[in-house]
Amino acid sequence: MTGAEVVCRILEEEGVEYIFGVPGSTEVPLLDVIARTPGIKFIGAVHEAVSVAMADGYARASGKPGVVMVHTAPGTANTIGNLYNAYNAGTPIVLLAGQQDSRFQFSEPYLDADPLPMVSRFTKDRWCVSHAADIPKALDRAFREATTPPMGPVFLAIPRDLQAEAVDFDPALLRRKRESTPVRPDRESLLRAAELLAGAEQPAIVAGHQVPDADAVPELVALAEMLGAPVFTTAQLPRMIFPSTHPLYYSRVPPIGFSLPGLDGPADVLLALGSGLFKQLFYVPPPLVPPSTKLVHVDVDPREVGRDSPADVPLVADPKIALAELAAEVGRLQSPDQRTKSRERFERLKSAREQVKAAREEDFRKERDAVPVPPSRAMREIGAALPKDAVIVDEAVMLTSYVECVLEFSSPGSYFSAHASLGWGLAAPLGVALGTS
Repeated sequence: MTGAEVVCRILEEEGVEYIFGVPGSTEVPLLDVIARTPGIKFIGAVHEAVSVAMADGYARASGKPGVVMVHTAPGTANTIGNLYNAYNAGTPIVLLAGQQDSRFQFSEPYLDADPLPMVSRFTKDRWCVSHAADIPKALDRAFREATTPPMGPVFLAIPRDLQAEAVDFDPALLRRKRESTPVRPDRESLLRAAELLAGAEQPAIVAGHQVPDADAVPELVALAEMLGAPVFTTAQLPRMIFPSTHPLYYSRVPPIGFSLPGLDGPADVLLALGSGLFKQLFYVPPPLVPPSTKLVHVDVDPREVGRDSPADVPLVADPKIALAELAAEVGRLQSPDQRTKSRERFERLKSAREQVKAAREEDFRKERDAVPVPPSRAMREIGAALPKDAVIVDEAVMLTSYVECVLEFSSPGSYFSAHASLGWGLAAPLGVALGTS
């Protein structure tokens, strides 16, 4: 088989339905084989950033890795803005790039440059294939890295001559399927975390995209209700992390000075789930988390635990497993008095949230007929026109708080957003539509 035929055979085995890209001369052998592969559809765009945004939306909505194919150095460079969005959202993307003929290594041909430094900051890993025989191993590693938590985009460059080169390849090797291996929390650390949460007077939870990535939203809801703890989410919300209709949902954490809106004072115990939870837009003097707050930090990546704020109890674990085991231990440890206090907290938080919502509604009513049209009115008109099963893709940036206030979300897959590198919002819905069809 040629290197290009090996690539397409592996893509078929990985269940790839779509490749998003902008064709160029360095991928001609691959494009030729893709055109003859009935199970894979190439979705062409006029700019590489559009291709990455479509693949990002598709991956978030479908749960499958998005695959992008671009040209050599200039095409790769055009992906960076939306690659930044995918990296921060933890989206599994395999970015394939054609590269100039490897025999040009010391000739500095037209359009050639080393692409690896370009993508190094916004990919989990990156490689350039040097031998055609390595293509199967390289692709297997690319898909494994992209889809293994913490998930994220990876980059693989394949020179044009290697795509056309004949290689020995045994398709039987494709039958070895990768198995997921969720990480369980350390038992001693789990018990310490459960003791802190069970005895907390004012617990709070901050959650990031690792929760929906692990399909752990139900477990998060169950633990929050057991504790009577408000749930805050990261400022960037790649997809729905916690139902915005739930009485314990208390909005996103502002990226300008870490604070938990709606609480009378600092939480005495804060449960943090995932990475990138304490990102700031402007410099705020440390510490972001008050010294009086005990921090329990759960992350699947040991490099991220306690990175931005020291953790009193670090837990390296799959969020779904950690949340379920924490709930079981908290339920065992809570005294009758603590359970009563948790229920009372739940009711107080529910009542306070209803009061805030009523006051906001009154403010929206007063400004309804203002000129120019206020964001609250615009969002209400949009909401009134949407069908009940609509999926919202949001790039309103500074106005996204109105999206959250007016258009509430209760089911996974109903909301996606990116508020970092602009230009994602027009293309991502195309990928989301393909991923939900």
